Amino acid sequence: MTLFQFDVGDRARKTGRLVGRVRDELVRALADKRLKERITQQGLAKKLGVHRSQINRQLSGEANLTLRSLADLAWAMNMDVVFELREPASPAGSNEPPETSTVGHAPAKILDGRRRMPSGAPASKAAPDDLP
Repeated sequence: MTLFQFDVGDRARKTGRLVGRVRDELVRALADKRLKERITQQGLAKKLGVHRSQINRQLSGEANLTLRSLADLAWAMNMDVVFELREPASPAGSNEPPETSTVGHAPAKILDGRRRMPSGAPASKAAPDDLP
């Protein structure tokens, strides 16, 4: 069996993540519009004067998504595009633990998964301290 290992640099990784986030946001927006306004890929294509397959290829990642095509899709969905550049939250390569919902709260309780017997029922042969 042949195995391939790819070393994806920071530049390519950031580019891929941005393109993925933009595509995900477009698909989410179209899904919301589909529920609220019954807009479809065919409807977008008709409004833009292109074939439905072009819209499908752009949303699925099979075709390049340019800034112009992004602006066209946003226009066809009657939406604005918001863009923001900002400094990274942490330097590249740092392994910082993510914030969790337990920060600032009491420590998590460890539950005893052993089965409790109703009062009056015979106890098991193993003492509680003998169980793993």
